[in-house]
Amino acid sequence: MIKLSLAFLLFAFAGFAQGSKSDSVIKKQIEEYNTSFANVFIKGNQGDLAKAYTDETIFMPEHSRQRLGRKAIEAFYEQWLAQAKINSYQKTILELQDFGNYVLEIGTFAENLSLNGQNAFSYSGKYSVLWAKPSKKNQLLTIAAEIWGSASYFDDKNIPNIDDAAIPPTKEYISSDKLTLEVKERNNNIKKLVQNRQGAEHAKMFMPDAMYLTYYTPILSGEKEITAYFTEHEKPGTLRIEQISILTSNIIFTQKAIVEFGFYNVDWSDGDRNGNVKGKSINVWKRNGDGELMLFRQMVNHD
Repeated sequence: MIKLSLAFLLFAFAGFAQGSKSDSVIKKQIEEYNTSFANVFIKGNQGDLAKAYTDETIFMPEHSRQRLGRKAIEAFYEQWLAQAKINSYQKTILELQDFGNYVLEIGTFAENLSLNGQNAFSYSGKYSVLWAKPSKKNQLLTIAAEIWGSASYFDDKNIPNIDDAAIPPTKEYISSDKLTLEVKERNNNIKKLVQNRQGAEHAKMFMPDAMYLTYYTPILSGEKEITAYFTEHEKPGTLRIEQISILTSNIIFTQKAIVEFGFYNVDWSDGDRNGNVKGKSINVWKRNGDGELMLFRQMVNHD
């Protein structure tokens, strides 16, 4: 169950509600899209699922690699629907953040699906969608990026097995732009904190009113919940981070925030156990009162 306080939800929507009349138009358009997507997803109409995506859309499905562009996204859904019957699907918007030329939608989803020969499975969690506002009034919003992930651990045998063989490896975004270099330096700080198991210090990289949407966990909102999570998740102990990379695949400079697309690779060991974890994220950076870049919204999932 996703838990968010009523006060936090009212605060989250307040900033968006105080905007111009166009804000309500955008909200209505997103709600209509979500309803339309659910209808065609349940019916299995593959061709209609990708209408809001573009050739530049960054697509980050859970338990699968990052994809770029409409054709790759269509191929993903083709695989998904070839293996599963969608019994029901619903998105619930929790907040909309207006970044000027973009809007960030955060919400929860509930999907009930049946794989061939298996019982129905309830796949539910949270999502984040970055919408690009159109340059002309009569045009519709398009999806610049999308990511989702379960609110609890699950066995991936319960969802379609997506073939990533044709998907090229994610490449690091290289730029000498000062803001890009600043973001990368912040990631280097996070890398050190994770490797040194300094969870409480890692939590200080977030703004007090931040939201953190990580793998297999309900949405964490605010300083108290985020600090408690990282203090426990990255506490000193027998687990060792043997190698970690946190890289940037792209950046969008919106009018009110920096939206970074990241990917990570971690080798870990714990006694006689060891493993490797890869994943991706959408990171929204804003400056605090001291001018430091801080994480305002972040969502992470595993490949």
